Amino acid sequence: MVATGERSRTAAHGPVRVDSTRPPSRSSTTSERVDGRPRSERRSPPSGPRGFRLFHARGAQSAVPLVPHFHDEYVICVQLSGHEACHVAGKLYEFDAGELVLINPHQVHTGNTRGSEDIEYISLYVERDLVRAIAKERTGEDRDPEFTSIKVACAPALTRRVRALLSAQARDGDEPEAAGAGTDHALERDAAITSVIAHALTRFSNLHDPRLRSTNRVAQRPIARVVEYLREHELDPRSSARGTSLDELATIAGLSKYHFLRQFSRVVGMTPGAYLRSLRMCRAARLLRTTRDPIAEVARASGFTDHASFSRAFRRHAGLSPRQYRGAARRRPTSA
Repeated sequence: MVATGERSRTAAHGPVRVDSTRPPSRSSTTSERVDGRPRSERRSPPSGPRGFRLFHARGAQSAVPLVPHFHDEYVICVQLSGHEACHVAGKLYEFDAGELVLINPHQVHTGNTRGSEDIEYISLYVERDLVRAIAKERTGEDRDPEFTSIKVACAPALTRRVRALLSAQARDGDEPEAAGAGTDHALERDAAITSVIAHALTRFSNLHDPRLRSTNRVAQRPIARVVEYLREHELDPRSSARGTSLDELATIAGLSKYHFLRQFSRVVGMTPGAYLRSLRMCRAARLLRTTRDPIAEVARASGFTDHASFSRAFRRHAGLSPRQYRGAARRRPTSA
């Protein structure tokens, strides 16, 4: 159900990918090759509240399996048709038409462990800053709520809101030159995205009751300590976590090195090295979406010493080069 990872997938009829994190620029439709497969994308300008991406895909190519990975954003995915199975938090979930999957930031998951050829879904990726702002507006508290459900069997109201958001973005692309359309559509998108996030947080998160357990909670305390250490230090530009060894992480967990490695991989869903690489790539993606820093500076801030190795690693993570990924957030769609 998610559209990025070390093996990116594309839709048979061409995914519609909407990035809403950068100022609008010229209209464009792109066609490129990812992992040897052609991909066509249509992108739209940013919404009123910056900080979300919308991805709509359908067809056989959307059922390409994805390896374990995670995002720096919240994910709300609506299954429109077909069947899909994927692992989230180490458990296999089955999804059919009308069902939703809710994934927290840094929550390890796969995609399309099994998927039917008639699959169609909409994935909404929401920046943590936007969720935090909406949560504070509703509770007066400055904190990060997290989803407490992974699979939602029946949520017609939320499904309608996500569809409305997709329609609002499509109308913006269809009428880019209409008088006053920019302001009207921005207001419409603003209301639509706020409605989706507020509804999802109210119904399926610990927004109003922090005692409710997040689905991203690591049950084993020794492993949780290491995960917390990696997250906190990797998000700190002054961090020395990039030089942390397996021995040091095992010491933090209070386990032998080999026992720690087995436990971490089983509980988290990937090795410590893969987890740290994914954190770096999430940091890089966020910088590319939200700043105008030169790509070389983004590479250095993400722990890479040269542009070429960073570009290769980022393409494996996102399916696009750093330049293509950043450009996707600046382009307006052409009329369909």
